[in-house]
Amino acid sequence: MKWTIHARVFVAAVGLVGITSFASLLLILYIHRYPITILPGANRSDESVGREVSAAKGPIKSTNLPICENPFLQPGFVWYNDSQEETQTTWVPFYPNLLEQPYALTTIEPNLEPVDPHTSEGDPYFPTESPPQELLDVAPHQWMQDMVRHYELYNANEGQSSPSPEFHELQNRLLWLRNRRILIVSDSVDRYQSEYICNRLGLELTHSKKGRQTAAWCHIPAWNLTLMNWHIASVSPTRPSWWWIEEMSIVNVEERWTEYYLPTLSDTIGMNGKSPDLILFHTGLWDHTYFIRGPEAQGQNATWSRSLNWRELRFYMQRLRTVITMLRTQFGDDVPIMCRSVTLKKSLLSNVSILNLDRAARFVCNELDIEIMEFGEIITGYFEFYKDMVHIDRGPLSVLWANMIFWNLFRTQGGVEVRGELRKIPSNNTKVVSPADGWNTCHNDFMNAKHY
Repeated sequence: MKWTIHARVFVAAVGLVGITSFASLLLILYIHRYPITILPGANRSDESVGREVSAAKGPIKSTNLPICENPFLQPGFVWYNDSQEETQTTWVPFYPNLLEQPYALTTIEPNLEPVDPHTSEGDPYFPTESPPQELLDVAPHQWMQDMVRHYELYNANEGQSSPSPEFHELQNRLLWLRNRRILIVSDSVDRYQSEYICNRLGLELTHSKKGRQTAAWCHIPAWNLTLMNWHIASVSPTRPSWWWIEEMSIVNVEERWTEYYLPTLSDTIGMNGKSPDLILFHTGLWDHTYFIRGPEAQGQNATWSRSLNWRELRFYMQRLRTVITMLRTQFGDDVPIMCRSVTLKKSLLSNVSILNLDRAARFVCNELDIEIMEFGEIITGYFEFYKDMVHIDRGPLSVLWANMIFWNLFRTQGGVEVRGELRKIPSNNTKVVSPADGWNTCHNDFMNAKHY
């Protein structure tokens, strides 16, 4: 009897130990899968917490990151400093896990020290501070800075037999630009941006003899690189009698296509023999004026702050489809096309209907499987960098535009960049027969990515 009792106690003890061990194992696995975060101040330093959380959640920069991650679709901010050269402007993306990095966990408080004891009593303020280098390291590559520096060193080394190592490095990194073609079907906002690229490289934008608002191009001999601009003056199928620019004799896209665009076709075709390497498409500001000024011909007042009605938006979307279909018919269904998000006018009261057009364009482009270049969204409100009520001046924003264009051109050539790291740079011998081959690598991912 006593032996039986002892046996039962023994079995119960073994079972309890087993259950306890099993529970402990489950707890260990749970903690490993869902690490406990110790908040700063709980007998741990901010730095040690940062290391633990960073190790648990994963660093912002890692070799295991997916290659299809568009920095310009991440939330972030434009970093520029009045004391720095404008080509150092960059888009600083906020990647997932950013707030768990050591440099983001450091406590920041306003500075209470008076700037000037005679004029300030210590009101809180935040002194200008550059982003931490770890954050700048994951920013998209600054192609415009490379191109300008290459131009400067080329001029400095002209006639010398031994260029500097820096020049050789830039030369090799930029070889993929050779023989590339970018077609920009848009308005003067983008034409000015092309012109700024040319100017920074000591060149001038060439305008068609048929007028500034027809076709223009920037050809960069160093790489046989051409940015072709086809000016689009709204999606109107006719030239209304009330059109406000007298010298613009042709408005509708179909006529402009034949009269202005096709004569420049040979300078637009890339190495694949049928299309440019990349097309940037946008129309919005001219359409805005077209819809607002139209009622004036019927004796009504032009209400710039009004919202567009369904009939206007339906017309706009139908015509957008027509123009994009023309581009694909001309260059092939697989040509890489991006739609640029609209840039607002400097007057806030006249932007309601422009926003209507932007949202309609986003819908059409999504339906037609076309990516959005979020330049307009990123620079919303940066009116201090405008040269007038409509156009963006040369400066930080024009550098950002250039970097976004070349970041996407880099994709078409099979280039791979992951959080600021150039993982694959196409060589001079790399000749992508179809730019779509490189473009399609990440196209579906970017189409499905969240736009902030």
